[in-house]
Amino acid sequence: MKNIVALLLAGGRVDELLCLTSRRAKAALPIFGIYRFIDFALSNCMHAAIDNIGVLSQYRPHALMRHIGSGEHWDFTGRQRSVRILPPYSGHAGSDWYQGTADAVYQNIAFIEEFSPEHVLIASGDHVYRMDYRPLIQFHIDHNADATVCFTHVPTVHTRFGYGMIDAHDRLIAYEEKPSSPPSDLVSMTLYVFKTRVLIDVLRANAGMSSHEFGRDIIPSMITDYKVYGCLHDGYWAYARSINSYYRTNMDFLEGKIDLHAWQIRTNLLERCAHRDRLPARIDGHAVNSVIGDECVVEGSVEDSILSPGVIIEEHAVVKHAVIFHDTVVHRHAHISRAICDKDVHIHDGAEIGLRGDDVPSKKFGALLNTGITVVGRKATIAHNVRIGANSIIMPSAHVTAMDIPPGSTVG
Repeated sequence: MKNIVALLLAGGRVDELLCLTSRRAKAALPIFGIYRFIDFALSNCMHAAIDNIGVLSQYRPHALMRHIGSGEHWDFTGRQRSVRILPPYSGHAGSDWYQGTADAVYQNIAFIEEFSPEHVLIASGDHVYRMDYRPLIQFHIDHNADATVCFTHVPTVHTRFGYGMIDAHDRLIAYEEKPSSPPSDLVSMTLYVFKTRVLIDVLRANAGMSSHEFGRDIIPSMITDYKVYGCLHDGYWAYARSINSYYRTNMDFLEGKIDLHAWQIRTNLLERCAHRDRLPARIDGHAVNSVIGDECVVEGSVEDSILSPGVIIEEHAVVKHAVIFHDTVVHRHAHISRAICDKDVHIHDGAEIGLRGDDVPSKKFGALLNTGITVVGRKATIAHNVRIGANSIIMPSAHVTAMDIPPGSTVG
C-alpha cells in the first residue's frame, strides 16, 4: 500500500517478564521455538503489502536489530520497500530516551514525512496475532476517520489493558487506560490508524505535556474533538506481558489454539547459524505433543514442551510442560517441569527443576511467580543433583551449586 507507512512500537523492557527481558527488548523475546514477538507485526505488514516500516526501538536493541537485519526475511528489500530501526536520539538515561509511545512517534515525524503518506499505522511490536491490516485501513478510510483504534473482546477483566466503548455507528465514545472497573469487554490491541496530518497535530500538542502515551493521553483527548472510530478484531490475540501469560501463550500453541501454518508468520531462521546451517533434529527418545527445533537431540523424554533449535535432552532426562530456548543442554537423569529456560543453560545430571512447591509463591516476585512456573536465566548453570523448587527464578549466568533451592527462591 503506497499511501501508508507503519510504525512498530518495540522499544521497551517489560519488568513483569523478569530475567527474560533483562538483556533484550520484549519484541526480541523467542516464542513458539523459532519466532520472536516482532515477527507477528512484521508479517502482518508484509501480508498487507505495507512497503515502509519504522521500528521504534530503545531498550537493549542489539538482539532486535540482529533479528530484523535488512528486512529481507519479510521481503522488505528493494528500491521501494524498507524496514528501519529508529532509535532515540536525545535523553540522558537509557530508559528516558523515549518518554512514552507518543513521544517515540513524535521524535520520528521526519521518518513519516519522508514518505508523505495519507495515513499512518501504529502497532505494538510485542503482541501475538494474525491480521491483514488492509481491511482495518479500509475501515478507517471508509469512515473518513481521523483515528481508528482496533479492539478485541476479552471477557476476563484485567486492569492492565485499555478499554473502550463503541456506539452503533462505530464511533469510539469512551476510552480508559488500565481502569479499576472496565466499562466494557473491548480491549485495545495497541493498534491504531491515523490520518497523517491529524497525527502530527496531536503529537505536537502533546509534546508539551507531562505524559506521552497513546492509550493514556492521545486517544482519550481526541474523542471529543476528532472523529475517532473503533474497529473489532475477531481472531486470537495475546498480550504476553507477564511470565504467566507468556507461558500460557506458548501452551495455547501446543493445544492447537494458534495455527502458525495458516498465519504464515515469517522469521529470521539464520540467527545463530552464521557459520553453518543447523542440522535436522534427531529423536532417539520419546517426544509427545511437543515442538522440536532444528538440531535438537532428544534421547530422553519430552512431553507438552517447546524446544528451540539446538536443545539437547540427554538419555533418561525428562522434560514436561516446559519452554526451552536455543542451545540449552539438559543432562542425564535431570527432570524439568513447568519451567522456562533461556538460551545456553546447562542443567547437569540428576538436577530437578519445578517438581515441588507449586503453591509457594516467589518471595521476591510473588505477584509474578505464583502458579508453579520456574524461570532459568540465560547461561545459567545448574550443578549435579541440585533440586530447585517451583516459582523460583535463577538469574542469568548464575552458577547454582546448593543442593536444595526452596520453592519461591531467587538465586543470582
